[in-house]
Amino acid sequence: MITPYTVQQWLGEQFLPLLLIGFSLLTGLAVLFVSVKSRRTLLARDRSGHTEETFATDLAAYGYDPTIARATYRYLQDQQKTALPIEPLDDLDSDLGLDSDDVREAIRELLAESGRSYLPGLLDSPLVTVVDLVRTIQASPRRGAMVA
Repeated sequence: MITPYTVQQWLGEQFLPLLLIGFSLLTGLAVLFVSVKSRRTLLARDRSGHTEETFATDLAAYGYDPTIARATYRYLQDQQKTALPIEPLDDLDSDLGLDSDDVREAIRELLAESGRSYLPGLLDSPLVTVVDLVRTIQASPRRGAMVA
């Protein structure tokens, strides 16, 4: 005689494999969390002497406006809550955790703060690093300088 196979019996047979899969997922997430924490700790230690002033000075050596550089640094530290000292070549996404909406918001607010206007298509390259963000703000025309 064939005994009926119930859902409860099937779940009982699948318990160990499901437990192993769940444990593997939790272990993977824990390793990822520890990796991110250690990377941030190392970056913070390596950048211990970096400030808003050193950021502006580094960019001024390449012709960037120190006022815009300082404003960008302050915005990223205060508004976007970036915990690490910022360097010009930091990746907006992977290093600072900004998504595309955050970058668009940063552009809007920095342009408003610096009295500049946004011109779509001004730069043909995507904004990847902090220096790209500073370059976009600096390349945007001042509001009074635009010709109608």
